[in-house]
Amino acid sequence: MGRKQASSDLLRRRIQELRNALKKHNYHYYVLDRPLISDAAYDAMLRELQLLEQQLGEPVPADSPTQTVGAPPSTTFQARRHGLPLLSLANAFTDDEIIDFDRRVREILDGMPFRYLVEPKVDGLALNLRYEQGELVYAATRGDGRVGEDVSDNVRTIADIPWTLAGDVPDVLEVRGEVYMSHAAFSELNASQQRCHEKPFANPRNAAAGSLRQLDAKVTAARRLNFFAYGVGLGGDALADSQSALLQRLAALGFPVQQTETADDADALLRIYAAWQQRRGQLAYDIDGLVYKVDDFAAQQRLGSVARSPRWAIAHKFPAEEVVTRIRDVIWQVGRTGVITPVAVLEPVHVGGVQVSRATLHNPDELVRKEIRTGAQVVVRRAGDVIPEVVRTIKAGTGSMPAVPTCCPVCAAHVVREEGEVAIRCSGGLSCAAQLKESLKHFVSRNAMDVEGLGSKLIARLVDERLVASVADLYALDWSRLQQWEGMGEKKVANLRQALEQSKRPALSRFIYALGIRHVGEVTARTLAGAFGTLEALMAADAQQLQELEGIGPEVAASIQDFFSEAHNRQTIQALLANGVQPQAEEVAATPSDHPLAGKTIVLTGTLEQMPRAQAQARLRALGAHVTSSVSARTDLVIAGAKAGSKLRKAEELGIAVADEAQLMAWLEQG
Repeated sequence: MGRKQASSDLLRRRIQELRNALKKHNYHYYVLDRPLISDAAYDAMLRELQLLEQQLGEPVPADSPTQTVGAPPSTTFQARRHGLPLLSLANAFTDDEIIDFDRRVREILDGMPFRYLVEPKVDGLALNLRYEQGELVYAATRGDGRVGEDVSDNVRTIADIPWTLAGDVPDVLEVRGEVYMSHAAFSELNASQQRCHEKPFANPRNAAAGSLRQLDAKVTAARRLNFFAYGVGLGGDALADSQSALLQRLAALGFPVQQTETADDADALLRIYAAWQQRRGQLAYDIDGLVYKVDDFAAQQRLGSVARSPRWAIAHKFPAEEVVTRIRDVIWQVGRTGVITPVAVLEPVHVGGVQVSRATLHNPDELVRKEIRTGAQVVVRRAGDVIPEVVRTIKAGTGSMPAVPTCCPVCAAHVVREEGEVAIRCSGGLSCAAQLKESLKHFVSRNAMDVEGLGSKLIARLVDERLVASVADLYALDWSRLQQWEGMGEKKVANLRQALEQSKRPALSRFIYALGIRHVGEVTARTLAGAFGTLEALMAADAQQLQELEGIGPEVAASIQDFFSEAHNRQTIQALLANGVQPQAEEVAATPSDHPLAGKTIVLTGTLEQMPRAQAQARLRALGAHVTSSVSARTDLVIAGAKAGSKLRKAEELGIAVADEAQLMAWLEQG
């Protein structure tokens, strides 16, 4: 029984990891228009999650990425609710998956005659157009499938989209389609970006998404977007009785539609797929696969839908395009989180319609595994990544294996590699230029130094204009230069100056958290502040002293020591102190030793209804309790609110006492 339970716990942990990662990738893809991974990598993660959720056999929460579409819309644009949900499509990558899809369709239709309609899958972004009395009233992005962002002003600049529909149309009609950018428009845009010394877009899909979500419609108009209609939402049942007839009707209303083909079975679908693979490069725009739809709407109705996709359609994705080229050099790049990545400098080659001259090698272990040397002939693959990847070596190079750096190539801080990790990292977090913008954003955040008025855009400009080269420079700004910037009026500058001045006396725990030490969150920062009392004592602590503290193991202790042993970090801290920052020791209020929670190690889990969790944690600490974030054998009590999950289960397995919110409130009243 114990072994089975351990296996279930591992399964739950992996499921949660995948859910968190996929939600993050959804946000970057649908909201920020900056995907972090390729479509193929995303699809592989989603499929793994679907399999593991089935294997676990527990109810799947409604917010799991397997049950949702897209990501919640950003607050930059007005929210618009779709009349009918804008579902996603299930993806297939192999012939067997298409054969299985065809088999499932036939089983459900049970002898009902049908045929498939095959449409190219444009690599763009979905759009929902709402017409009332034949007039375009608004256009919205997919969003989370139910609510999208209103991008009407920008959509009105797309020549393919009619503002008025002539003829007999429903009073309310939603037309769905894909916004995309042609290869010609993409090349023109990137040439313009380079002339203006701005970063070029990675691919046409990213360029189209970024262009559609501009705050200034003039920018969108200058970028030449296109549109294909492929379906309908609300009001569509009055237009046609099949997908093929619908596309004809949409074309008659003035919408561009794509060339389609029909098929009777899986064999025909696969033949069409093979033919399109050969001709995709001849198109003026990117497609990343084909979509197979049961043509007849009555058959579609009978097949129905699952949580996030219809049963009557599937997207058959093309494999990532691969080409052969030669490695000229290997360089090392530092990412915004400090990870140092080897990058292959290539003889330029066209992959997927884009010229590629660099490709990621992921980590030092990949250099060895793929036998990377200068002069090597390699296969390069590009599938939506910002930087393509080297897949394998097909002919050995003559150069030597690139040496793994021991110092950061940007700031010269020493390089660290934690046990069990493949990535190497720069340890100079406070002063490394490659990490500076992210370090600054964290440093001034609400739970750190809490500097109001210092947002992402202003931070980026301060760094780009070279007014700030480390976090310490925030407290020595050239205010006369700031006052000359457009949008930085006298009042705004005065407010920012006051906010920085007020932040100079932070609680020690806030200051420690603001430093951005790897593995040191708010709870660990409070533990360190309470144990050592002063910054100087913490900086001088050895591994043994650190590991004696609750929640600090060898990995966290090593990270803290690495951070403070790096000369660049120590210099930045000294500069902060010299510029007037004075971390304050935190007084711990005396608590009655007879309170039932005094000295207890407590974990909060689930949702509290009567107060925010952070407030409850602060009240518990005031009573003399030690509040930690994870359940272990040293935990005395778990307080479980609504929807408590894995922490509650672990407490029950370990036999740890559990209390509810009502008991918590009684204890707080007693305090």
